[in-house]
Amino acid sequence: MKQVLAAVVAVAALGAVSAITALAAHESNNALTFAPVAGSPSPDASGSGVINYVKGISGEEPDTAWTSSFHFTGLMPDTAYSVAVRGRFADAAAFSDVCTFTTKSSGAGSCASDFIGLQRLAIVQLRLGGEDGMPVLQATRQSVAPGGPGEIVSRGGCREPDQAGSTCEAPGLQP
Repeated sequence: MKQVLAAVVAVAALGAVSAITALAAHESNNALTFAPVAGSPSPDASGSGVINYVKGISGEEPDTAWTSSFHFTGLMPDTAYSVAVRGRFADAAAFSDVCTFTTKSSGAGSCASDFIGLQRLAIVQLRLGGEDGMPVLQATRQSVAPGGPGEIVSRGGCREPDQAGSTCEAPGLQP
């Protein structure tokens, strides 16, 4: 009887792990490389970022929690920017801000945030001002928008520095 009970518990545990893994496999860890868009006011600017799956709140979409961090250089000094993601659940075709910052006098800036609900991470833009501002840099998932500037690559081990098991260098809030 104990062996049967142990087998049932083991199967249940494997099922729970599989469900958690399935949630996390949804574009779980994404490394972003930003490149200037056509007509960018900062054609020499560059940036990097990470958007990571954290957990499923209810186990059903759109209740997924994500964390993000971004770092940029070569921008206009002392200027407000926002990072806008296309693919949130409210309207998967629209852009919505996930974080904002003002550049330093050197033209560098960074921001980080946590947010809920990401349907498909296809395009992330750095914009002047807010989400309706002019695009400056972009990271693009090439399988969704071939030929777009920048790149979004999903990697299973790329996590924020405060998460155990990181296998890449997340940009975080670099000086």
